[in-house]
Amino acid sequence: MSDFSQRLEKEIQNTGKTLCYLAEASGLQLDYISKMNKGKRIPKEEDRLVRLLDAMECTAGTKSDLLLLYRQEKMGTSQWQCMEELIHIIQQDVIEFPTVSASVSISDTPNTISILDNEFAIYSWIRKIMISTSDSEIYLWTSEISSEHLHYLIQIIHEAPYQRLEHLFPLLQNQNADNTLDNLKKISILKPAMFCEGYEPFYYYITPSVSEEKKSGLLPNWLITDNIALGINFQTSKGIIIRDTQQLQLLKHEFIREKMLARKMLFRSDLDSYVKDVNTMMSEGYVTHNYYIEYSPCLLHLIPANILEQQIILDTVEKETLLVSLSQRTRHMENENMVHIFCISGLRQFMEEGRIAGYPDMLYKPFDPSLRLWLLKSYYQYMLNTPHSCICVKENFIHLPRHISIVSSSNVNNGIAFWNNTSRGLQYYVLKESGFSQKLYEFCQFLDKGNMAWSEQETLEIIRNMILEYGGTL
Repeated sequence: MSDFSQRLEKEIQNTGKTLCYLAEASGLQLDYISKMNKGKRIPKEEDRLVRLLDAMECTAGTKSDLLLLYRQEKMGTSQWQCMEELIHIIQQDVIEFPTVSASVSISDTPNTISILDNEFAIYSWIRKIMISTSDSEIYLWTSEISSEHLHYLIQIIHEAPYQRLEHLFPLLQNQNADNTLDNLKKISILKPAMFCEGYEPFYYYITPSVSEEKKSGLLPNWLITDNIALGINFQTSKGIIIRDTQQLQLLKHEFIREKMLARKMLFRSDLDSYVKDVNTMMSEGYVTHNYYIEYSPCLLHLIPANILEQQIILDTVEKETLLVSLSQRTRHMENENMVHIFCISGLRQFMEEGRIAGYPDMLYKPFDPSLRLWLLKSYYQYMLNTPHSCICVKENFIHLPRHISIVSSSNVNNGIAFWNNTSRGLQYYVLKESGFSQKLYEFCQFLDKGNMAWSEQETLEIIRNMILEYGGTL
């Protein structure tokens, strides 16, 4: 029996109610409930399960648990694991690295060595090469490397100084949920490096069979600079150092040729360009349903233009440009079919600090308390007038970081955005990949069903209580 069936059988026993009673109370056939109780049948329609749970009169927590297990079973193991991995990627606010098994020291690495025969020597040389060539462009090609060692490599990338590092790597063709799950796990490993200013990831698709062939190759992974290259095997146990100029040129040429056939995974832009990109996507005409995931609710469409202008603290030219983009964005939001996804902590942060999480603090003055209360009341009225437009997630299921800003739609070009302060000023980073984008939209649809979120009425009650808490009235 599945986890869902086992839990359902247990909870039916706990009620002390007979199957005959449950059949009569739910309006379902006795044989139907009996098969569900024995794990021989799972409802095709969720409302039938809801009718049974209502007849069982189980607690809200038990009902929520059973609905979650039911949806997991209907979705399938691999699909559900994709959802879990996606949640992990979204939640990656703090960079976490495993402990490197070998200490990576530079002082004991002779310059004349050419053959490396252990993990310690390989990591030492990776760090040595990256530090000594920090002012030049570095090419990294991880054609096939284990997840464990990719973690270690990303840690070095995150710590070492460099101007620009182009990283080329394969993903599996998104032919099924298992392939997409493998890709999501790789993206999860790579994401910490994406906060690095000079890191440029490029990917290409391969089949699982080609991936297995690469693993058995002699040296599928390469770190290449102008003066030196390091080839590494799949297990990161053997390596070779190349210094010959002609060989280096051949390696660089092959890398550049393959990169031309690859796709960018990370796109950087300033705020104005980012808003324009979102506007363009929304104007393409075939996007019909849009989700916005942010720490606090999206309030842009509720802020009057004159107040918005007073709040922005940029220079005159930048301010005007941004206002034009935001005005266009507001017009889109007034007409599109959109759903806001946020968390209670984000609401609390807005009321305590006057900050809207989707926009960096340096762009605008914090809203004063009276304006915060007015906006929260306006949002409450917006929810009343537009049912099913807002989803408040339960934070024991998913934690939304403050800097995350996700636009997700049926358009496969959507992705996960986050902002970062760089030497070039504020930059918006958008992570995109077709399988990732599709799962992101499916995840939003899953949240839309309310299993990981408060119900519409519960969300209204949360906002109503917060309005009263901060001295407002309804």
